[in-house]
Amino acid sequence: MKVLWLTSWYPNQYEPVNGDFIQRHAKAVAAYIPIDVFHIVQLGKDIAAHDEITTKTDGQLTEHICYFSFKKWGSSFIDKIRYNICYKRKSLKALENYFTKYGKPDLIHVHVPMKAGWIALQLKKKYKIPYIVSEQASYYDDAAPDNFNSRSLFFKSTTKKVCRNAAAITNVSSVIAKRMEQLLSVENIYTVHNIADTKIFFYKPLKQQEIFTWVHVSTLSEQKNITGIIQAFYSLIHTKKQHCQLILVGHHVHLHKPLVEALELQNFIFFVGEVPHDKVVNYLQQANAFVLFSRHENFPCVMVEALCCGLPVVASEVGGVSDAIKDYNGLLVQSDDEIALTEAMDAMMKQYANYNREEIAAQAKRNYDNEVIAKQFISIYNTESIFQFRWY
Repeated sequence: MKVLWLTSWYPNQYEPVNGDFIQRHAKAVAAYIPIDVFHIVQLGKDIAAHDEITTKTDGQLTEHICYFSFKKWGSSFIDKIRYNICYKRKSLKALENYFTKYGKPDLIHVHVPMKAGWIALQLKKKYKIPYIVSEQASYYDDAAPDNFNSRSLFFKSTTKKVCRNAAAITNVSSVIAKRMEQLLSVENIYTVHNIADTKIFFYKPLKQQEIFTWVHVSTLSEQKNITGIIQAFYSLIHTKKQHCQLILVGHHVHLHKPLVEALELQNFIFFVGEVPHDKVVNYLQQANAFVLFSRHENFPCVMVEALCCGLPVVASEVGGVSDAIKDYNGLLVQSDDEIALTEAMDAMMKQYANYNREEIAAQAKRNYDNEVIAKQFISIYNTESIFQFRWY
C-alpha cells in the first residue's frame, strides 16, 4: 500500500519544531511501511519564500517540503482570500507533479484538517483517492481562546466537510474525539494517542537526592499557566513547608523570571531554557515528579514521555489528560485552581512511596511506545471500509 501523508503542521526551515510530534508519528509508522510526507509551508504570507520543493529520505520515510512565495497587496481581507487561492493552486500543482513522478497513492493520511484536509478533499474529487484525518489540535475545547466556535465560517464549514468526507478520523484523545463528534456531526472517531520513543524516554532508577525535584517541560506559554504553577509552588514551600525544588524547561523564561524574583523563589525554582527534544529525558530521569497545569490541551506528548520515564504526574484535568493519568500514576485537579494544585503536589510528596516508578514506566510503554501507536495506524489503513468511496 502506498500511503501519502498531507500535513498542515510539520518541521521546516522556518519552523523547525512545528508539528514535530507528527514527524515522530511518521518515523514510527515508516519503521513498518513506506511513508511519503508532503507538507506545504504556510509561511508565504509572512516570509518572502522562494518556490521550491526539498526532498529528504531516511529509511522508509521520505519528506517533501513545498515552499511557495506570496506577495501581499496590503489589504488584510483581500490578502487572506488571495493567499488561500494561492495555497490551493500551488499545492495541487505540486502534488500533481508528485503523482506524475511517483505515482498516485492508494490512501492519503491528513494530519490536522485545515489546510491539508482541504487539499485532500480536492484530490478525492478529482482522483477518487480516499483519505483519513488525524487531529492533534485542542481548539475543539471551549477553554481554548481560538476555540472552534470562535473561528470563521469558512474554517468551520471546511473542517466539517473535510471530516465528513474522510474514510476515518483519529484523535489523540478520547475526550477531544467526543467533542469533535458533537461539533462536526461525525461518528466513531478512533483514539490513537501521541507516542513516546521509549528508546529515549525510559525508566532509570533515581539517584539518591537531598531534595524532592518537580519538573515541568513546555513552551512556558500562557496556555501552560506557568504563573499558576509558580504561585502553587510558593504555597507548597511556605504554607505546606515542603522541602523541594522546581525545574522549568522551556524558552519563554523572560515571562516568568520577574514573578519568581518577586516571590523570592530564586533558590527553589530554576529555569533551564529550551533544550533539544532528545535531551529532555535528562531532566525527566533526574526528577521525582512532573507537574502540568495547562488551561487547555489535547494529549500532551511530554506528559507521556514523563510517564515512560516513571514519573508520577500532577496535572489539570483538561482535554485528554485524563486518558493517561489514573490513580496509580498521578493526581488530577481543576484548571486554574491553584489551591487544589498545591494540595495535590503536597499529597503526592507525602504519599510518594506509594507510586511505583518502574510500573508507571512499564504501563506507559505498553500504551504509547512507537511500535504500539504505529501498528494502530497500520490497522486503520488495512480496514476494508477505508476504500469504499463515499461523499457527503
